Formats: sequence, C-alpha cells, structure tokens
Amino acid sequence: MSSTPSGNLSTSSAGEVNRLACAHAVVKLRADGNRAWWACETCGIPFSPAGPSIDPIDATPGPEYLSIRQLADRIPYSEGAIRNMMSRGVFLLGVHYTKPNGGRPIFYWPAIEEWARSQPHRKHAG
Repeated sequence: MSSTPSGNLSTSSAGEVNRLACAHAVVKLRADGNRAWWACETCGIPFSPAGPSIDPIDATPGPEYLSIRQLADRIPYSEGAIRNMMSRGVFLLGVHYTKPNGGRPIFYWPAIEEWARSQPHRKHAG
C-alpha cells in the first residue's frame, strides 16, 4: 500500500482507495446532478450517500391537498380570483376541491395541475 503526503489516505496496489484510512475531521456534502454524498473536505474521499441515489436532491413532494392561500402561492391567481373561479364553476367541487365537513375548501393539487395543463396558452399583450 502507498500513502498520500499527508499520510491519511492509502491505496492498494490495484489503485483502490481505502476509505477507512482517511482521518480528516471535516466532511462536506457534495452534489452532482441528482446525487448527493458526504466526502472528506481535505482529500475528497466519498464516505456515504446523503440519501437514496435514485431520488433527486429536492424530491420532497409537496402536499397533495392545499388551502386557498397555498394554492394562490403556487398558481398565478389571487385568493379572491380563486374564490371567483369556484363560484363560476371553473374549479368544481368534488373534482378540483372538497369541503371536509362542510368547512373550508381544500384543493386537490393533481387535479389543479391537470386543469392548468388543459388551459390554452395565451400571449399577453405588452
């Protein structure tokens, strides 16, 4: 086996890195595309994946159900416009939203996404 100048990293005759030989104290999160892993700050030796390697780094799914306020944060309509769209029948009870126990409307995000995709693309006059 050979050692790096710092003496903390060893390699076998086949060139494989002995990850257990790294004795540096600081590791950093590294990212490349959809992968993330922990690696030594000094020598760059990878230690372990930061999460499942098949999932994107920011793959945290959003809530499936949204309040009017949360929906207004996701689509380019105000809360008042969303309420008007409910009144006009653009958003349908039982399709796009529900009212649990007759209370506040809760929007089903996949149905809203489908509605948005079905809308014709309009160019705004500038």
